[in-house]
Amino acid sequence: MAVVSISRIQVRRGRKNQGSGLPQLASGELGWAVDAQELWIGNGAVSEGSPYVGNTKLLSEHDDLFQFAKTYAYKSLSNNYQTGPSVNAPIQRTLQARLDDRVSIRSFGANGDGLDQTAAFQRALDQLYLNAATKLTAPSRVVLYVEAGNYTFSSAVRVPPYATIVGAGIDKTIINCTSNNGCAFITVNDSSTPGNYASDATSTTLNQAREIQISGMTIQMPNGGNALDLTSCKDSTFKDLKLKGAWENNDSVTNGAGLYFTSLSTAVNCFRNRFEDVRFEGWTNAVKSDHDITDNIFTQCSFKTCRTGIDFGSATVLGTSGQLTGPIRNTIEKSTFDDISRQALDITVGSDNLSTNNRFYNCGNNMGSSSNPVHSIIKFTSFKNQTIDDWFQRTEELGYDASYQTNIPYVPEVEGSTIADIGTTYKVTITNYGEYSKLFRLAADTTRAYEIEYVYKSSAVNASRTGKLDVLVNPAQNLVTLTDDYDYIGDVNLAQNLKFKAQNYDENSNSSVDTVAIMVLNSTNSDNATLTYKVKIKS
Repeated sequence: MAVVSISRIQVRRGRKNQGSGLPQLASGELGWAVDAQELWIGNGAVSEGSPYVGNTKLLSEHDDLFQFAKTYAYKSLSNNYQTGPSVNAPIQRTLQARLDDRVSIRSFGANGDGLDQTAAFQRALDQLYLNAATKLTAPSRVVLYVEAGNYTFSSAVRVPPYATIVGAGIDKTIINCTSNNGCAFITVNDSSTPGNYASDATSTTLNQAREIQISGMTIQMPNGGNALDLTSCKDSTFKDLKLKGAWENNDSVTNGAGLYFTSLSTAVNCFRNRFEDVRFEGWTNAVKSDHDITDNIFTQCSFKTCRTGIDFGSATVLGTSGQLTGPIRNTIEKSTFDDISRQALDITVGSDNLSTNNRFYNCGNNMGSSSNPVHSIIKFTSFKNQTIDDWFQRTEELGYDASYQTNIPYVPEVEGSTIADIGTTYKVTITNYGEYSKLFRLAADTTRAYEIEYVYKSSAVNASRTGKLDVLVNPAQNLVTLTDDYDYIGDVNLAQNLKFKAQNYDENSNSSVDTVAIMVLNSTNSDNATLTYKVKIKS
């Protein structure tokens, strides 16, 4: 600041609240209001460079800072944004309004200190989303932030429509539910009022639980029960969650599921919900529903150390309310299943459900390895369900890994009525075989057909061919057939040297066929070739 001259230092004094009040002070002149205990300074003239004529208040110990918080205006680092109608008239807001932009659970008494904070959570949800003055209006649809910490629930917290609960992240915001076989969160319809939550019997397509978002937290259920109980809930999103249950070993059963769906009716059901990056760990059933749930999507989720991954319809009673179809048109995609004792996906009732681009590790082995396969990995008891481009660790290990080729039955990746590709493209080595030898194996648990597309390429001789093996196996009658339709290019003298056949095996010696092996005979001396293949199952 350039100081032109100092001609005087003068402090004018008087009473602000008498007479004409505070006068216009000269440029740089100080004025002290003795009655209000306020200090002011004159702005100066516009000709001197002042943005406008007037007085500017200087803050002192007697001022209420919150009174002046309305002078907050958004500024970028370069201060180039015009927030109001002109540069000299920015949009100003009070500190109260600015702080209320973000609603913290701590404002309702939940401090994340490990104590029981059920009542504080419920009070927050009731007042934000069920308060009669604002319920179902846009201003009530705020975000409730749950800061990092440990929050104990001793009973279920009811979640109404339009609630948005955002934590600090997995294993940062941690909810521990201590009730026995209870649940952490359960959805309710908008007929609910604070402290009085409507029965699902009152739900309709207009008032049912909807547009709920829960993200960024870990929910732990050490005493059993459901982490998330979605009751007739639609159009909601759940992401960045870790749901941890109490299931640990092969045979024990604990009540509850990481995610449990129920529906009032076929019309008032759970549909169009999305689950993204939800990690399920330690559940008897990670996901469970026997009701009519529709068009729900699980994407990039993780299922680890569970008895069953997803159980659809195992206890459905068709014809009862909410159970006319069972789960239909649900999608599980781009997810991983690891250490699942029984089926990773078990659909007893329900149709048009899709498993696609998922990866299955150590599934169906009763928590053991592939040396002791017991259960299928995907089981379709009902019709019209699909697996597309799923990958199974079992296909590689039981298919062609030398460690698993003898005395280990091939329990199928996919059980039930389906037409599906098994895994991805696989590659095995072919050398000179003077007699038929096992090349790779497939399941023969029931009458099945296989289409095996293959490409044979030799790096030792001039021989290549592409073809398709059609295999039909009937284990009950110990029958198997194989046909090979192929195109060959190379040395004509070698065209007939490569032959395939299928052969049944009883690998566990229980007098029943359980495995079919694709056998190869190759009379080309010193051959060094690869066979790339992909399997389609029809059962």
